[in-house]
Amino acid sequence: MTMKKSNAISFALFLLPMACNRPPAGLYEVQSSMNVEYVRRGDRPLHMDVFTPLNAITPRPAVVLFHGGGWVFGDRKDEHNLAKFLASMGYTTATVTYRLCTEQGPHHPIPLQDALAAVKFMRSHAADFGADPNRIAVGGESAGGQLALMLGFVKDPSIFGDDSYPGVSPEVSAVINIYGPTDLSTLFNGSGVLIRRLGLAYIGCPPGQHPEKWKAASPLTYVHKDAPPVLTIQGDKDNVVPYSQAEILQKAIEAVGGRSKLVRVSGAGHGWGLLFCENDNMRTLPAITQFLAQVFPAAP
Repeated sequence: MTMKKSNAISFALFLLPMACNRPPAGLYEVQSSMNVEYVRRGDRPLHMDVFTPLNAITPRPAVVLFHGGGWVFGDRKDEHNLAKFLASMGYTTATVTYRLCTEQGPHHPIPLQDALAAVKFMRSHAADFGADPNRIAVGGESAGGQLALMLGFVKDPSIFGDDSYPGVSPEVSAVINIYGPTDLSTLFNGSGVLIRRLGLAYIGCPPGQHPEKWKAASPLTYVHKDAPPVLTIQGDKDNVVPYSQAEILQKAIEAVGGRSKLVRVSGAGHGWGLLFCENDNMRTLPAITQFLAQVFPAAP
């Protein structure tokens, strides 16, 4: 594990190559702990990068972020900019590497097992990063949003076979879903070749062959009244994960009396979170910080 200190100025310089004239930064300087091993699967260590606000209150809420990429590709570095921004706002944040899928396997629930382990690690090691083990939010983009939603909705995560950190709860306090799929079979049936191939790699078969597997991997299946609050941010011009995926989730949560907010990003497509300084992403940051402030009213 390596540690690096950065202040608001170096944070701004980090973002300049992405053509950000005035990158957002909060009140706090940010310290990073890179390549933190959070679980070992066989001989393979899996890592997260943790960002903490210097001189912020402790213990403070934590936000664990999962990258997108259709469960097939992507990197935890994809979420660094959002993690650094949230850390500068006073939160402990982490970006996570999870095992990816291929058409030959592994398949669901392998990525979800690692997401569960990441939350358990943060809870077990909260004191190391100034975090409150009882105030952990999760979030992600696209496939990462699906993982975050599953963490928030599933009442009995033991069904997914994660054996890490026995006795440690993977319960989370809030979910930030950025254009994540919610009903996987509907998405598959309405998509083109690329999305279908990603879905086949994740589940391992088409919906018509084993519909129960697709249902078991869909956040919509697990919606219930007592789930943590959910913020969904979705572009209404998304041709990868259609806006209808966010709408059906919102309606399902409302139907059971749950807590959810849907933010419609007018004119936005898919993947804009990777372009941190672009307009579509920048205009959603207030929604995220407001949501976290509401969920964790005493901090930062």
